[in-house]
Amino acid sequence: MEEILVRASIGTLAALGLAGIRVAAKPTTAYLLQYSPYGCLAGCKFCTQSLRSPASKDMLSRVKWPVVRLTELLAAWRKAGRPFTRICIQTVVKPWFGCEAARILEAIRTIDQETPASIASTPVSTRLLLYWKSLGVDYLGVGLDAVTPTVFRRAGKPFTWTSYMDFIERGIAVYGRGHVYVHLIVGLGEKPTEIIRLMEKLYAMGARVALFNYTAVTSWKTSSVRIEDYRLLQLAREILEEGLDPWDYIEERNGSLVLRECPPVNLVKAVLTSGCPGCNRPFYNESPRGPIYNYPSPALAVRDREALKHQLLGRARGLERCIEGWVSQSSGS
Repeated sequence: MEEILVRASIGTLAALGLAGIRVAAKPTTAYLLQYSPYGCLAGCKFCTQSLRSPASKDMLSRVKWPVVRLTELLAAWRKAGRPFTRICIQTVVKPWFGCEAARILEAIRTIDQETPASIASTPVSTRLLLYWKSLGVDYLGVGLDAVTPTVFRRAGKPFTWTSYMDFIERGIAVYGRGHVYVHLIVGLGEKPTEIIRLMEKLYAMGARVALFNYTAVTSWKTSSVRIEDYRLLQLAREILEEGLDPWDYIEERNGSLVLRECPPVNLVKAVLTSGCPGCNRPFYNESPRGPIYNYPSPALAVRDREALKHQLLGRARGLERCIEGWVSQSSGS
């Protein structure tokens, strides 16, 4: 049988003893990315894996993804026992990519039959979704990325906006409400209010949201996102997670988001990496030196509570006492 090559995040390789680097936070998920010698056939302008991007295919966002033989990776995995709480296979658009994703997971199941798995994918058939489920996939990631049809087209996303919405609905039908995470990238040229409106729609459908901050690692540039705005988007997402209305606590003013009232959510929990259970994506969007957009651990967020307080104060007036108490009470629980 032909040897399967995959890319693995450098943190994943370090956790398996295949990369001699020190990490500030270990990944709790094994992050694997399909390998393609020519890159992904999709033309996403913001992505290093795109066939059209001259950027190194060893990178995805800020993270290095070296190529490794799947047999070598599995040998280290077997030796390490069960080093991860989740497996995440990220696809690229190439011929038969959905079937190869299944082959990768089938191979992993020969040495680890219990660790739950996620697959992050562009639209595929319902039949394939069901087969992935039979292999232990309990969460589906959908790389919608853009938050409006206009941004979607401008960013060069594959397929159509409608096909992604249909895929999300079919994913929910297969995996259940709350088991489909739609990936949204903040900073592709959208308005902050548009992100919240789409998040509202997705949660109403039965999906959930994983937020990413755009990291300009390709030649495609957009306006940068202020971390103060990103914090309020994280709060909006956490408010929706709690079944509440984000507009009761956040409003738009002169193109920016403003905190109008402290929401009844845990601040530390809100700023952690969002996504499938066990996903922490250490420093995927930022340098460990900061500022950190998505915190990979509660301990790091608690460490930075003073910085979080000042970021929130930059988007709120008259809430100083409220924010002081809210931040001091927040923990990672």
